Amino acid sequence: MKNISYKTFSWRTHQKNWRMQHINVCQFEMTFGCGLHCRHCYTDCYNIPGFLTKELNTREVKFVLDKAYRAGAIWLCLTGGDPLTRKDFLDIYAYAKDKGFIVTIFTNAYSMTAEIAAYFQKKPPFVIEMTLNAVNQATYEKISRTKGSFEKVMNGIELIQSKNLPLKIKTQVTKDNWEEVPDIIGFLKKNNMPFRPSYDLFARLNGDTAPCDLRVPPDKLFKGDSTEHLCDDCQSEALETNSTRNDYLFRCAAGGGDGINIDPYGNAFLCNLIRKPAVNLLESDIAEAFNKLLPLARGRVFTTDSKCRSCDVRDYCRLCPGRAFVETGDMEAPVEYYCQLADLAACREPAANRNS
Repeated sequence: MKNISYKTFSWRTHQKNWRMQHINVCQFEMTFGCGLHCRHCYTDCYNIPGFLTKELNTREVKFVLDKAYRAGAIWLCLTGGDPLTRKDFLDIYAYAKDKGFIVTIFTNAYSMTAEIAAYFQKKPPFVIEMTLNAVNQATYEKISRTKGSFEKVMNGIELIQSKNLPLKIKTQVTKDNWEEVPDIIGFLKKNNMPFRPSYDLFARLNGDTAPCDLRVPPDKLFKGDSTEHLCDDCQSEALETNSTRNDYLFRCAAGGGDGINIDPYGNAFLCNLIRKPAVNLLESDIAEAFNKLLPLARGRVFTTDSKCRSCDVRDYCRLCPGRAFVETGDMEAPVEYYCQLADLAACREPAANRNS
């Protein structure tokens, strides 16, 4: 058997299933529950008992995972909220691993325990991605709005590292921690980890725009050498899949990808921020859901005269239909903050690159 690199395998598989309109990736929000209540979090509006009690039980989660497996999904991201808060997390994780999924865990490490870390050591996830928004207690707990959370999170990191588990740390940069970014970078360098920031904040899923007030002003982001850290995974993906047709509305994974999102109630949808229409997977198969939902995004073009449609600097813009929708209620509407960011980014780019 010929050996190939993981990168080659991943690329070939995504390309094949994209053409065949089959899913490769499943992002499963196991719960909206989380031990933290971060000021910028877009799902915290559902981190309350009235919503948590309606979430799928263990049997139903496994039922949905069976459907994802039969549909051909290879990559599975268990996220939330924080999936580690579920009492049945290890039962579900073991089930997913035994089915052969390549499993990624999104967590904040607040609910990491010695038991979970030890099990991960026996059956490691592909990667654990966690968010660390400060490296001092005062700032961390101002953001998390949870007393004692900083110590628990740092202990969680120690547990993960003690088992030599694959760990990536991300930082959500806001007005709350902007001045402390150098301290975060120093901590990560000490632990041989890269700085992986995101500056994108968007409204909560219930339309609450409070997180948008925490955005770092564009002129600060583009002051001095700070632009070297203006990376954004979602935006990089969007630019890589960008079509030459500037009037395509979805130029991201939703419009050109092979993944599906599932919420804690079993509803499947294409975009993490646009959750309607949705198909409930307790009643429908994933392949059926994907085939119903994909035409709503793939190849979809603007239907209004939105200035985003003909914007000269659209390739520099972080705005997407989902971010526009939760903030304005309109997938095609511009958001002034992103307009300012795009203008500044375009001005920083050498003319030769802008015209190429």
